[in-house]
Amino acid sequence: MYLVQFIRGFCMALADSVPGVSGGTVAFLLGFYDQFIDSIDDLITGSREKKKAALFFLIKLGTGWVCGMILAILILASVFDAHIYAISSLFIGFIIFAIPIIFREEKNCLAAKKICHSVCADWRCNRDRDYLL
Repeated sequence: MYLVQFIRGFCMALADSVPGVSGGTVAFLLGFYDQFIDSIDDLITGSREKKKAALFFLIKLGTGWVCGMILAILILASVFDAHIYAISSLFIGFIIFAIPIIFREEKNCLAAKKICHSVCADWRCNRDRDYLL
């Protein structure tokens, strides 16, 4: 499991090293964003056992992130200098490819928010109408 967390952190660092791309987006696309956020929360507010588990998770992720960032600085900088348009196009393609994935993952959440907004708007209209009468 250490290797998986290391690779995840490594991928986050590669994304963080590219302007306009977020490591959080990579965490979301790789399916561990909730675990990442929960670990940070557990580190601050969790019980002793949760803090320990969160710390180990974040250390594994962090070592991959540090290695990824160092390699990105060393390698991507020279690649960007030589092939800026090709690399920029590649990352724009990654971003465009991620949009349908994000919509598919968040479809239920977006539908719930739409229902909530329509209910709240309806309540607000009824309240204002009753106030005017």
